Amino acid sequence: MTRLGVISNARSWRNRAGASPLAPAGDGVLYGAPETLDDYPHALRRFAEAGVDVVAVDGGDGTLRDVMSALPWAFGETLPAIAIVPSGKTNVAAADVGGVPPERLAALAEAVGAGAELPAQTRRPIRVEAAGAQMLGFVFGLGAFERATRLANERVHSRGFAQKMGVALGVLMAGAAALGKDRDAWRNGVPLALSIDGSNPETRYSFALLATSLHRLMLGLWPFWGTGEGAFDVTEVAAPPRRLIRTLATAGMGRPPSWAAEAGYQSHKADRLSLTIREPFIFDGDTFVAGPDGRVELTAGPEIRFVRL
Repeated sequence: MTRLGVISNARSWRNRAGASPLAPAGDGVLYGAPETLDDYPHALRRFAEAGVDVVAVDGGDGTLRDVMSALPWAFGETLPAIAIVPSGKTNVAAADVGGVPPERLAALAEAVGAGAELPAQTRRPIRVEAAGAQMLGFVFGLGAFERATRLANERVHSRGFAQKMGVALGVLMAGAAALGKDRDAWRNGVPLALSIDGSNPETRYSFALLATSLHRLMLGLWPFWGTGEGAFDVTEVAAPPRRLIRTLATAGMGRPPSWAAEAGYQSHKADRLSLTIREPFIFDGDTFVAGPDGRVELTAGPEIRFVRL
């Protein structure tokens, strides 16, 4: 029998704000509420042994990352579909592939139990290897993107703003900081060595780097314009950024001006990104470090099907 498994994160933004983690939605539904990162693989292994075909993820982008990262260990090569129950601060992935509102979980359980064919989209998350660990997620960034995310967590999300409003306020606040009294700290960038699809590594200071395998981001932003057949998009801006406001006004919508390349703005479709960095990076909303050797590898992960009602 087709079965639904529900993974609920009690620390996600919606649940911390007062909503209770999702309770079991009826017969034939398994439920797990991991308390630590190490609990995710074991909860998902229990789902795999029970024959779960769809995993509902009640949480934000970080919870989704932790679930996807544990899926190959728990399920092997045949991965279940995922239904996102968007409960995080931004839910970028759900904005792209769709989700299931918490109040519709029972309807999802009924549809999955009946073997109904649900609307679905397929995505390949980015596999990030760093500090001896592997993760699967959708949005990777460093430099100004890491600073902006940290700023949003400290000054926007902490005040209760989330979803599109939180993203909009975060963008505005980051822009003001990058042009304000601390602009030198932003504009000087971070040192890195960068290789795309096996090219010779280039060592330089980078203002910002952003990569995703999603097909759209929030607020209509899409700072990518590379062409080709690569599995994910990556844009990098050299430091210090030149003509920043004029370029981002159009490049943020995927329409860079003619001078973008000569001003240090590059965008690619890639299958592999190799980095050596000393500064922290952001992966699906959370901060990570590269480890003692500074090496970070981005490659295409397995195909995962995302269902919705």
